[in-house]
Amino acid sequence: GEKMSKTTGNVVNPLDLIDDIGVDGFRYYVLADTAYGNDGDFTYAGLISRYNSDLANNLGNLAARIATVVEKKCGGLGPKPTIDSPLAQVAATAVSETKDAWAQVQPSKALEATWNLIRATNSHLENNEPWKMEVGEAVDRVMGDALEALRIVTLLAFPAMPDTAREIWRRIGMTSNIEDCRIQTDTAWGQYVAGSPVEKGDPLFPRRSVA
Repeated sequence: GEKMSKTTGNVVNPLDLIDDIGVDGFRYYVLADTAYGNDGDFTYAGLISRYNSDLANNLGNLAARIATVVEKKCGGLGPKPTIDSPLAQVAATAVSETKDAWAQVQPSKALEATWNLIRATNSHLENNEPWKMEVGEAVDRVMGDALEALRIVTLLAFPAMPDTAREIWRRIGMTSNIEDCRIQTDTAWGQYVAGSPVEKGDPLFPRRSVA
């Protein structure tokens, strides 16, 4: 609500925030919370709220629940995505809007478009409840589509969160270097490599409290 200055003593040290939420968490907050070119309003409570909502509850939860179900229902190996998945069009829209927003130097809009795909994939899992399904073709379809959506999300999030993107890329069994991928070609639906080993690992974004 007021300008930061050394005189008033309300300056925030980014290094202190990085200790709390990590470099990628801080980078995401700065890029996502303020429209480029405008002043932003910083509060620690707002920082933690966005971290918990977007990173812990959405991206982190998506990666963890996919890995958990693949381990329990698919033998730890990712199934192939379906070509006619309801997530395919959502992904195509997210790719187009994310690409356009980055080109316009609007990181907050780019990340919002990327997170639309994350939310849609979480909803897809909640609607289908693969954790309740019997092992077989039905659960493979759901998880193959979820993995493909997560693969695309990882590519779209890479400019803002490179370390996190590299880790998710590794955990879903991708063996190529994510740095070598290109948004024009590698975000097309259906490129997840079936049979890739999927690893859950430690939580990407442990929930934080303001206190």
